[in-house]
Parts: sequence; C-alpha cells; structure tokens
Amino acid sequence: MKMLGNNVLITEVQEESQSAGGIILTESIDNASKPGLVLAVSARALGPIMTGQRVYLDWSKTMPVNVDGNAAVIVDAEHIKAVIGETNDEL
Repeated sequence: MKMLGNNVLITEVQEESQSAGGIILTESIDNASKPGLVLAVSARALGPIMTGQRVYLDWSKTMPVNVDGNAAVIVDAEHIKAVIGETNDEL
C-alpha cells in the first residue's frame, strides 16, 4: 500500500511479557497509550519517521483500514508524538 500526502500506515503493537511459569501476559492499558509499528510512510512524511519504528501516536486521529486481513490505521504524521527508543540526538 502506498501512502499519499503526509500519511503513515501503522499497526498496533501488543506488549507481551512472560511469567516465570511461561504464561504470556498482555498489558491491558487504554488504547491511547499503546505503541504502534510503522508499516509504510509517504514520501512527504519521511524524515524522522521510518518503516519498522515503534511510535506513540494520537489514536483518536486515525482512520482504521484492513491491510491483507490485518487491522491497521492511517494517520497524518503530525499526530505521531514520539519514536520509541530514540533520543533527540539520534533524530
């Protein structure tokens, strides 16, 4: 899928952890604070946002889409608030 304008395609990242007994636990936090995984970036949105990065975004500003049977969202790059694991020096 090719993104147009200043748009970015993102899917939700499920945060999982494993207990000592091997049980997989998923975090249950509200959708507003869940990270996303960048799947595609338009040419105009390129810069500090790249495919494969984990980001925090304003989920209320997204448009839900189905990509190859998987849930994803399209969002304007201005609604991406932070790239996880990077500092301002790296951007």
